[in-house]
Amino acid sequence: MKIFSMLLTVLLAASTLVYAETEPTGKQPSSDAFNPNGFYTFRPDLRKCVSPLCGGIFVKEVNRKQTRCADGSLQQECYVATVINKQAFDITEAALVQGKLLPKNYPGFGNLGEFVLTSAARSVTDKTVTWRFVGLENNGIVCITTPCFSVDEYSLNSVKIKEISEIDLESVGANKEDLQQAQDIIAGGGVLLAAGINEQVQQQTGLGVKFVAEQFYLPIKPLTN
Repeated sequence: MKIFSMLLTVLLAASTLVYAETEPTGKQPSSDAFNPNGFYTFRPDLRKCVSPLCGGIFVKEVNRKQTRCADGSLQQECYVATVINKQAFDITEAALVQGKLLPKNYPGFGNLGEFVLTSAARSVTDKTVTWRFVGLENNGIVCITTPCFSVDEYSLNSVKIKEISEIDLESVGANKEDLQQAQDIIAGGGVLLAAGINEQVQQQTGLGVKFVAEQFYLPIKPLTN
């Protein structure tokens, strides 16, 4: 009976290790780490009416079915009358922005909100995104065999972090220069923003997890005076 109990303990421990390789790690970013929150897709408001009721932008939080608007309501997308720091980035080229959606009252019009822009990124193709938005970062793990779970995958607008073993950017169809820049971001310790799906793949010593991108995003540098 004692031997059976010891064997059961060993088996449970082994199953826990396998589970940890395939599920989110649960670790939290440090204070100086990548911030996965505040990411939105957006579109300009082209309606013709009096400002500030028209002329702002519509924003939508990525990886969420509904977005919390400035007035506290949940909508598929939110109208925002003003973009703060808009002059710092050329958002005409942007497909993904990071910032804060804050309440702001406009006399005579009500709470139409303002968006404080902190960063912007452009998509490398016109391909429509259907999968999850993530940030991909080399976590420093070095292996002598595969799978090697050397990449942290941050789920944007979430606390979830998953370790993956491979990244496939080729399927996006980006040009060589954009593909090289993306690879340089990861190799240099930065975080590459992307959208795609995870797939289990058989590698040398077991099952790995490959992120297959359908789109990735490159940072738009702040404009200088």
